[in-house]
Amino acid sequence: MSEDLEHIASHTISRSALSPAELAQEVKALGARWSVEGGDLKLVLQGPMTKAGKVAAYAGALADELDHHPHMVIDYQRFELTIHTHDQNAITVIDLVFAARLEQWLRTGGWD
Repeated sequence: MSEDLEHIASHTISRSALSPAELAQEVKALGARWSVEGGDLKLVLQGPMTKAGKVAAYAGALADELDHHPHMVIDYQRFELTIHTHDQNAITVIDLVFAARLEQWLRTGGWD
């Protein structure tokens, strides 16, 4: 599974939409904490606010790097991120690259 995640994270940045089958395969490679809901790629984490704050800071830096715009909510014991490519009104390759890079960071940072 790590090879699949590495493959997604290293994609050339593209704002091309994916077919439903491609999207399903890529989301599966991201892992169980990722889902597709209402046209957004969604991540939900449960844990202390200090950890959620670190995730938000990393996701913000990643968003700046990729010139992308996720929606993030930190609430008591919960972090939620949703993302899609606004100008395509779809989940695209860049969304998956963002998610894969964030997921790699989460895994190396020990987020269970």
